[in-house]
Amino acid sequence: MLPVRIPIPKSFYSIETDEPHATCLACDASLLDGSTEYLIERGMRRYKAYDVQETVFEYALCMDCHATMRKSFSDTSMRRCQAYLSEHIDLAERTGRLLGTESHDPSDWMQQCIVHGTPRAELEEYQVMAHCQGDEMLLTHLPLVMGGPAMDELAQCLSDETINELGGFRDEHLGLPPELKRDLQGPVVA
Repeated sequence: MLPVRIPIPKSFYSIETDEPHATCLACDASLLDGSTEYLIERGMRRYKAYDVQETVFEYALCMDCHATMRKSFSDTSMRRCQAYLSEHIDLAERTGRLLGTESHDPSDWMQQCIVHGTPRAELEEYQVMAHCQGDEMLLTHLPLVMGGPAMDELAQCLSDETINELGGFRDEHLGLPPELKRDLQGPVVA
């Protein structure tokens, strides 16, 4: 089944520019030329006591840089992560179900955590991910929401070596303040 292509929704625009992400975070490759596929990932945190939600980090990463990041995963981490995701998510079923609906509104696809089914509105922390090419979003098993508890469980699958590699990526590219670094394991790019 071919992905459905839609214009990138404004909810996936850069919070800095209010425009589509123009370059890859890691290599500065142009993302809007039409041929480059890339992933967008955004980490969100909700402060219920204050009724506030904030973006903790966001970035766009071209598929070449994404492949390089995935190669930094140890064999053990890769096996454990794949086993965890296979146990909790049927991506083929999700893709077929979502593409089989009349709605191609990505917000309908991101109402709950892909792993636990927790409604997004109830999550204190979550990440959203999308697959794009040029100025279009590709609807496949992405976009998706992964809640904080699922991210924590997935992080438990990572070896110390992989955690250090992802921490290096986080430190080099995301510039998080120290109080958030200890809470976030690193990117969880699909």
